[in-house]
Amino acid sequence: MKDTTLIADTDKYDTSGMSEDDITAARVVKHVAVTEAKDTSRLIIKVAGEDNGKRVPLGAAEEVQLQAYVQEIKDAGVLFDIVNIQPDIFECELDIYYNPMKDPHTIQYDCEQVIRDYISNLPFNGEYSNMAMVDMVQQVDGVRIVQCKNARSASSLNNTFVGIDAFVIPVAGYFEAKTLTLNLKPHNL
Repeated sequence: MKDTTLIADTDKYDTSGMSEDDITAARVVKHVAVTEAKDTSRLIIKVAGEDNGKRVPLGAAEEVQLQAYVQEIKDAGVLFDIVNIQPDIFECELDIYYNPMKDPHTIQYDCEQVIRDYISNLPFNGEYSNMAMVDMVQQVDGVRIVQCKNARSASSLNNTFVGIDAFVIPVAGYFEAKTLTLNLKPHNL
């Protein structure tokens, strides 16, 4: 919680006299996922704040406060890393075969919106899958067949795009959809 201290010898804040709205507003970390590193005995704590409902990294001051909080409440000997970075970038290329009686511009717009919604509404640190994305696009009115030609992501830690064979969990815990290449092709039966 922003600009507050813990109750002595606890991991709790004194929220007496605060409304639920005050408590929600004081929470700096809006999204968090804690996992164990596969190759070391460390906890990985992925975090994000929010700005107008959009996931964003915490500011530098908030990250310092979070580091101090975790250091204070953790058990002795527990090692941890906090991941507070820009969202992973998501890009894809799809071939979309559509009903030629429908307006291709409308189908393209609707498909792009479905993909962006799918990416932005994944649970924090949730798994993206090519199959789930294709399933969502298949539901757009006028779409007959969807082929995922390419999906890839890049973490802000290295800015190198890596192909997504089937599924991936974002390094940052969340994605931002950038370049969506949708190749619309009339599907004549």
